[in-house]
Amino acid sequence: MSLITVSALRFGALLAGTLLLGACEKEEGRLEGPAPQASFTSQATVQDYSVDVAFTNTSQDGFIYQWNFGDDTDLSSAANPTHTYNNGGTYNVKLTVSGRGGTSTATKQVTVAPRYSALDRAKQMLTGNSSRTWVLDNTVAAPIVVGPDDANPTQWYAGGAVGSLPACQADDEFTFSMSDQYTYDAKAQTLVAGNTGCAAPLSGTSAYTFGAATGAGVAQFTLARTDAFIGVTDGANRTYRILSIDNQKMVLRVGPPSGAAVHTMKLRVK
Repeated sequence: MSLITVSALRFGALLAGTLLLGACEKEEGRLEGPAPQASFTSQATVQDYSVDVAFTNTSQDGFIYQWNFGDDTDLSSAANPTHTYNNGGTYNVKLTVSGRGGTSTATKQVTVAPRYSALDRAKQMLTGNSSRTWVLDNTVAAPIVVGPDDANPTQWYAGGAVGSLPACQADDEFTFSMSDQYTYDAKAQTLVAGNTGCAAPLSGTSAYTFGAATGAGVAQFTLARTDAFIGVTDGANRTYRILSIDNQKMVLRVGPPSGAAVHTMKLRVK
């Protein structure tokens, strides 16, 4: 065999190997397969104040998932997630599925309705679903603060230290019933605003009207009796907005959102 023939054979084998290697490398880097088809179903479990929705992924030919639950919460990459909706409403839920053949999306509307609205929840927390007694929370700093409006609630008085409330104010009890009755028990004395200080007790009862908050707050109530009050005797009006509430703590604000003084008070269940 001539030298030229041997060289040609070697070159041909080298070229074939290079082409084969290139073909293999190209094949290894390519994702091929059927296009995914995104789809899902949902099943709701209604709670008192929220709704748990279990999503079942029925997609085909996908292996990466992204869920957008439509309520501005974090996305989920779970295959079959369960999501809690804390507010009633209709939400656009979007599932994006990725696979070897590309991506696919499916969007469905999910309508949820808890047993109770946020307003119902606030009243149940306020009254314990029957009757509940609250006291000013003298175990925390700044139990009462004062400002000119909702935007500056601490401008005039930023609050005192833990245990700073006078004894005749710290022992006051405020009881709310589900039947819209409020009872104030001053114990021995009532702290009267101004220079009066601790004075004769102003205990009494009043009906109240409960409803949605005007301005900041999850709810509000208005005391019917003209001289009724909670916490401080110099509130700008008799409408108290519940800024936050749970089974143990509540933040109340008396006074309109603007145009008058606002007193913000921290309370706890007795």
